[in-house]
Amino acid sequence: MRIAFNAELLSEPRTGTGRYVYNLLSALGRLDPLVEYDILSTHELVERPETPPSMRWKTAPMPKLTTQRAGLEKLYWEQRTFPRAAHQANADLLHVPYFAPPLRTSGIPSLVTILDVIPQRLPVYRASSTKQFYNQLISRSARRATTIIAISNHGKQDIVDTLGIPADRISVTYLAPDPRLRPASTEAQQDLRHRLRLNGPFILNIGGMDIRKNIAGLIEAFAEVYRQLGNPDLRLFIAGNPAKLGSDVIFPDWRPLAEELGVTDKLICASVTEPDLATLYSAADCFVFTSLYEGFGLTPLEAMACGAPVVCSDMTSLPEVVGEAGLLVDPLDIRALSAAILEVLRTPALAQELRRKGLEQATRFTWDRTASETLAVYREVMSSAARNSH
Repeated sequence: MRIAFNAELLSEPRTGTGRYVYNLLSALGRLDPLVEYDILSTHELVERPETPPSMRWKTAPMPKLTTQRAGLEKLYWEQRTFPRAAHQANADLLHVPYFAPPLRTSGIPSLVTILDVIPQRLPVYRASSTKQFYNQLISRSARRATTIIAISNHGKQDIVDTLGIPADRISVTYLAPDPRLRPASTEAQQDLRHRLRLNGPFILNIGGMDIRKNIAGLIEAFAEVYRQLGNPDLRLFIAGNPAKLGSDVIFPDWRPLAEELGVTDKLICASVTEPDLATLYSAADCFVFTSLYEGFGLTPLEAMACGAPVVCSDMTSLPEVVGEAGLLVDPLDIRALSAAILEVLRTPALAQELRRKGLEQATRFTWDRTASETLAVYREVMSSAARNSH
């Protein structure tokens, strides 16, 4: 069996899709080194996992005309260059690990992982005519794909509802925390607190600042927590680049709200380096995730893997991931959200219990399991193709 694998988004290894591709390929190579892969991208990838010789990393350069516009280059790669390279490699199966399947595959069975259907569910994410065209194209292409992988049961139902793809053509494979994310030592946590000037308790939010993440709701809840807790050293750390705020309708600027609520000087908004990530999770007195829509919800799981007590939105796929290991709450109910955060901060025994439950919950999700289930989908697609050819 030879798999043509679209690894283009591994060029963005810090994104959710980049993490998925990196860890999936790493685990696939460990579990079954006999399956052959052509791992394709437009350029040499700087960061890639260790893989066995059965995984061949190849580039498929783009025509010069398309490289002048990033959007056109991406579209041409997905719809023409990648499937053509797969055909030239005599691939038996084509896997696109994000929502961008080619419309035509030269008869090669195709598998697409749909991490979420955010543009279909939330109109603000398809506001421009270009985005509308692109989403119509990939939706049509997904309906023609041989098989779909969803990353949660909620995501599977969303695909059925929005794309009209039958449930029996969709398999679910959960994601998992990065194996490198583990509880950090007390010394490392103290050093990080000193460097970031976190002199007291702090609430942490990681996972993006786009509109569905509901950061405004988090800030409202934090203002109430700050008022009730009465600790002048309490801080809210939001991981992200503040330069993005207000740059687009998708990235609303919540700084005027923070000023109105009188908590501007209590907020820290800064990017987090990869080496600091596990330590920041581990050091947090409470990790709070207020998202309104997630295909899976990897950051709460990462937080639990590092021993942070978690307060999490109860919407979409998140209850599947967090289970009973965190406090699930309606993210639009500011009173309930602030009450849950206060309960964690005021009750050391509860925080410790959530840390224990979170670590246990995180162990239920592994990349070896994800890879094993993905290999099972590969084999089922090939078996079905063989049956249909007779």
